[in-house]
Amino acid sequence: MKKILAAITIISACSASHAIDFNDLTIKNSELKDAAEAIVSEPAVSEKNAPATLGEPAARSARGTDCGQCRPVPAAANAAQSVDPKWYGKDSRKAYMTFTTYMLYKIPSGYTGSVYRILYDKTQLQKISDLVRLQLQHMYGAFTMHPQFVNTPGIPSGDYKFKYLSVEESPGRYAKVTYSYEDYAVFARSLFNNAGSKRIAFVLPKDPATIYQKGFTSGSSTNRCTDAHYNSEDDFWYFWNPYQRGCPIKEDDLVTVQSDLQMLDVTRHTYPEYQKLYGNNGNGDVLQITYLVGVDENFNSGDLGRQTFLNSFEGLQAGGFEVTLNEARHKRLSMRTPAKRSVIDMYLVNPNNAEFAKLAVNGMKTSDIFLYDGHSGLGGHLHPDRLAYDTGEQLTLPKNKYQIFYFNGCSTYAYYNSAYFQMKRTSSDPGGTKNLDIITTGIGASFSTGSKVDVTFLATIATGQRPSWQTILDRINAAEGSYTALTHVNGDEDNPKTQ
Repeated sequence: MKKILAAITIISACSASHAIDFNDLTIKNSELKDAAEAIVSEPAVSEKNAPATLGEPAARSARGTDCGQCRPVPAAANAAQSVDPKWYGKDSRKAYMTFTTYMLYKIPSGYTGSVYRILYDKTQLQKISDLVRLQLQHMYGAFTMHPQFVNTPGIPSGDYKFKYLSVEESPGRYAKVTYSYEDYAVFARSLFNNAGSKRIAFVLPKDPATIYQKGFTSGSSTNRCTDAHYNSEDDFWYFWNPYQRGCPIKEDDLVTVQSDLQMLDVTRHTYPEYQKLYGNNGNGDVLQITYLVGVDENFNSGDLGRQTFLNSFEGLQAGGFEVTLNEARHKRLSMRTPAKRSVIDMYLVNPNNAEFAKLAVNGMKTSDIFLYDGHSGLGGHLHPDRLAYDTGEQLTLPKNKYQIFYFNGCSTYAYYNSAYFQMKRTSSDPGGTKNLDIITTGIGASFSTGSKVDVTFLATIATGQRPSWQTILDRINAAEGSYTALTHVNGDEDNPKTQ
């Protein structure tokens, strides 16, 4: 099992470059919005309890101040309402997760109403909802960085639903806001120890608005409760660890949450839609593959992304692909298979710029297979809002074309999953899964194995072989070796059971 704390190549694959601010699934404490996003009808309950029922999707704008026109994207159907959420991962399992917890909200001096009715004030409701989202984001760090999960890590889907249950006054002019939560999560298979359920306990900050500042010791400019390199408040939720040596956060600053995970069954003997993939799928006699590799920091020699690009180019040639274009940052390879001619267009790109967005949009609109290897940007790089901002048009996917997407970056299950299935939805396919399968990762993906994983995937899917999804994922897992990213396939539950 990969130790996420250890290798810099693993951490670097997870994070954004230092110069850009990614806001997908991120709430900045300093920029809490006042405008309410939802209208809450007042329930007929006692003033003392005053629960406001409100399911809150977690999708956010992708690029913060860099994306002035971005708007939140509706999340997928609430997790609890999914019809058949099974999928397959060799060393990971999907689980249904519910719990009840609370958050402390510092009541502003300008609010003069009853504490018990604070959720009926739209401005206060919005601020509280943003802080609940911020509190929940800290599960990302809890499930990877905290000691009880280092060897059995996980990640929530981000398509969660929460419901306010009660509000009561707490010492220090705080409102104690209690709520319930439900979602799906991905965890290492070993967490369950061959059982169908697992009780877990973890901690979240009681007051997410102040928890970052509590990580500093007197006279220090470095937060002692998070990664030394990614030390900013915007990255804190992803890397925070109150258990690490020297962290001044106290037990009283944290709330312990308990949840009984209910493991879901995996799919068995499911296959990609080969009849569609090798049939009349919109590209004639060509199986078109777009393969984008994002640089780690720059295009210079020694960059980890650049090395992945070059290693993959060599690996595909060794696997029988012929080179038809060989430019520094764009290479094309081809192979004639019994069904079609597979064409791979490889690009080395900077995921921060508009060129990347244009290549990604074109690849996802037209290709049969789309593969991205690089930084996830904490969800920002391939967020539909970001792509729309940089290309000037909203991304749409061909609903009648079968496609396979593989997002080989950090924690892409939470970032690049439901939004793309939504784009494939039709009246006969409300889940959007009949013409799209998506491979995502549960935790950090490593640059050190990126090319091996990518070449293994392409050699398995694009050379005329027709293996099952289970075989494909098993081969990817073998290529990852000890640097597993808990890679899995989503959307295969309605796929054929034969080739």
